Amino acid sequence: MLDLAITGATVVTPDGPQLLDVGVQGEVTAVLARPGGLPDAARTIDASALILLPGGIDPHIHTIRPEGWEGQGREAISRAALHGGMTTMIDFARPGPRPVENMQATVEEWDGTCYTNYAFHQHLNDSMPDDAIAQIPQLIEMGFPSFKVFTTDIKPGREGHMTTGGTLHDIMKLASEHGGIVDVHGEDNELVMHEYRKHIEAGKTDLVYMPDVHSVLSEDLSFNRVLRMSTYVPNTPIYFHHVTAKVGVEAIRNYRTDGFPVYGETLLPLALVTAKSYAEPDGERYHLYPSLKWEEDVEGLWQGIEDGAIHTFGTDGACPTWEDKMGFRTITDAYGGVTGVEPKMPILYTEMVHNRRIGLKRLAEVTSENCAKIFGLYPKKGAVAVGSDADYVILDPEDTRVIDPAKMHEGNFSPWTGRTVSGWASHVVLGGRLAVERDTMVDDVMAGKLVRRTLDPAVAKGTVLG
Repeated sequence: MLDLAITGATVVTPDGPQLLDVGVQGEVTAVLARPGGLPDAARTIDASALILLPGGIDPHIHTIRPEGWEGQGREAISRAALHGGMTTMIDFARPGPRPVENMQATVEEWDGTCYTNYAFHQHLNDSMPDDAIAQIPQLIEMGFPSFKVFTTDIKPGREGHMTTGGTLHDIMKLASEHGGIVDVHGEDNELVMHEYRKHIEAGKTDLVYMPDVHSVLSEDLSFNRVLRMSTYVPNTPIYFHHVTAKVGVEAIRNYRTDGFPVYGETLLPLALVTAKSYAEPDGERYHLYPSLKWEEDVEGLWQGIEDGAIHTFGTDGACPTWEDKMGFRTITDAYGGVTGVEPKMPILYTEMVHNRRIGLKRLAEVTSENCAKIFGLYPKKGAVAVGSDADYVILDPEDTRVIDPAKMHEGNFSPWTGRTVSGWASHVVLGGRLAVERDTMVDDVMAGKLVRRTLDPAVAKGTVLG
């Protein structure tokens, strides 16, 4: 007898949407059958007219905040994520002189305190000594093969946050040799800091000037510099977080066309809102670093999503409160993080399936499958397939709501307040256990588990996505 049967759904498998019944035994998908073809089950969910996708995987979450930064913690963020159908999230372990020791402490701290499954990128920067960077092979062996670098300090007063060229080259060599991937926040620091100085001296510090400081040119220069460097270190996969501009998409597309292993992520605000919104009275609600860009950049991102140059959607989710986020309207004090992990699935379902007719298969890819493949979670995660973990989100295409933070779980703030979207999660299954049913947790258990990862060799060849 099966533990759980889900019947009647349109199931989005790696081969595309199919009308299937899904059988779960323990924590894994045991059977995919034509309608009516399952054996008996202890529990059955009638998912007729609903859509079943692999549980969402968010590659860009910040519950581990830099010291002095506000935001809600992992309990609140993971609760919201689970309600929204995100069953795995990847956070960032802080940089420091002893990364292996710090990672072990982070793992211990998280045990039993998260509603979703979780993994960690390791942040590396120039403040770390050479012997800390040399611990990359140990971290990869431990199951943490992704390494975040910033090519800018982001704004004045954060010196030491970035990774300069020599250190970046060392990281690339170790990642290439031992099976890692380099995650990049890509901006040109010299240009960014020059623009900060000029704008501050001229008194042009309002939020509307943010895209002039964190500019399209900055992304263009940084992406191409990083990618050019990577060509000198064969088999170094590069993953760009929060691609903001058309030129960034073009750089990724061009290098992939030439056979290099480069991957791209974007975020909801970057794909749905332009920099014109900074002029709104509450325009800071959308802000994240680098910055919003322009209409041609938004369309460039969507072209990349359609043609495969952009592979994932992250959140940059720090779950700030209204008080954390609002009222900070200058280029030096704007809060760089948003909420959005809970309504992410219905927002993307509405935009990709209803509005742009991109389809359910690509929705599953950018919200789960591609992330799992790039970061070493696949096929355990990211697929509705026999033998894969039974992590699912079931969407109701007829469930249309106006986004209201008071009716969600991310605190008192959402950049998407007032937006009407369809396709909210009716059920969320985590590790074979029905965790959420119609906005209600079935049992309030922080059952999320650490997922240690090993990259498929195809990641370094650039062929892991087919």
